[in-house]
Amino acid sequence: MQLTLPKKLLACSAVLSTLSMTSSIAHASSFFFDFEDGLLPPESLSLQELPPPADPSIIGFTPDIEQLSNGNNVLRLKSENTVADGGAISSSFLNPTVMFKNVKVSALLNPAGPENDDEGTNDRILLFARLNLDPETADSYVFGIDFEADLLFLRKVIDGVISPDFLEAVSFDLDQKQSYFAEFTVINNQLRGRLFNNTGSDLLSEISFIDTNEPILSAGVTGISADISDSFLPIGNDNNNATIDNFSAMSVPEPSSILGLFAVGVMTTQFARRR
Repeated sequence: MQLTLPKKLLACSAVLSTLSMTSSIAHASSFFFDFEDGLLPPESLSLQELPPPADPSIIGFTPDIEQLSNGNNVLRLKSENTVADGGAISSSFLNPTVMFKNVKVSALLNPAGPENDDEGTNDRILLFARLNLDPETADSYVFGIDFEADLLFLRKVIDGVISPDFLEAVSFDLDQKQSYFAEFTVINNQLRGRLFNNTGSDLLSEISFIDTNEPILSAGVTGISADISDSFLPIGNDNNNATIDNFSAMSVPEPSSILGLFAVGVMTTQFARRR
């Protein structure tokens, strides 16, 4: 499976490094964006990757906050045009002001559902952990959920390139019109991605990986991205369009084993529950 992530992360990292020179990067214990006030968090950064020959290929954009029929607000990452018409290949939402080492990143994916969006989403949604702000490296760990390919995967990006020794993936039958709660935990060199039902109460699928290849990524920022799935052909006829809600990141303790943490219980699935 081809992944457009390296180019995007490299360009995003260049933008983020410029931001980091003008604002201090804080180490915090957590953040939580539920979008209920109808406003984008002031510390957030939103970027889109445009197809060639756009110059620059990475631009800032302002995503919409959409109110659903049940009154809940969600963030819509969307490009109005198809890729063939110059629309975005990916839309990303990042919090560049907070860094985490051992972290649990989570979000409710595709919460608009069929009632508000007849086609749901066929995008690939990515959760970032330990994203490096250095434009020369663009390192990151990634947990991806591909709604078109029915796939969950873990990736490691080093110097803008996906590590060939880090290509873990599992198949799962995803419903493009349903919402799911995704959770990505990184502790030391141990990664785990889990997919739950929309309330975060029922575990549906999971994937894990132990990174034994240097360098082991250190602290970095977190974010989420909606990408055109490579399994959609021809890719130029598709447009980037997905929704997220309850995006959060939380520092987690450093147990002797990641299994020790999971045995304690789920710490953030409560964020998936609707108000």
